[in-house]
Amino acid sequence: MKSADRILAGRYARAFDALSKDGAEASAHFAALRQAAQALRGAKAYMDDPAVPSADKLAFAKQALSADKRVEGFVSALLEAKRYYLLDACVDEVGALLDSRLGIARAKVQTAFELTPQQKKKVEEALGQFAGKDIRAEYKTDPSLLGGLCARLGDVLIDGTLKGRFEKLQEELTK
Repeated sequence: MKSADRILAGRYARAFDALSKDGAEASAHFAALRQAAQALRGAKAYMDDPAVPSADKLAFAKQALSADKRVEGFVSALLEAKRYYLLDACVDEVGALLDSRLGIARAKVQTAFELTPQQKKKVEEALGQFAGKDIRAEYKTDPSLLGGLCARLGDVLIDGTLKGRFEKLQEELTK
């Protein structure tokens, strides 16, 4: 995704999030938005087709999303601005804003092998102590790391991998 699109998605997401007074209301609105995005994924080809008039797309979206007026209005605003392609990115951004509102930090953790549930719990507890928040982690395996783990928590990168240590050692030896 282009940087400009990421910025736009963030703006739309903040506007949508501002409609909620508290965490419970924000959670309900996010759930409705996520459900709407999933429902509209089946009609992606139709919604992305430039030959389909915007009015038809708007009518289709209103019919599909009649359950929640805020979500309907949000999707309508994206359609009218010809930025419907940002819907999935907006959902991700709204989710991140909700997590922040609820005191949850997102982490991306890479390991050389699959972690057990107990190991994942320990990793999340350690990252939670570091961040001072509850952690919602996404795990991926990368055998090239050789061992250890690499965690990204916001702008912070914690590299505790053997590969990273070997690279630092090589750097030190070549100085």
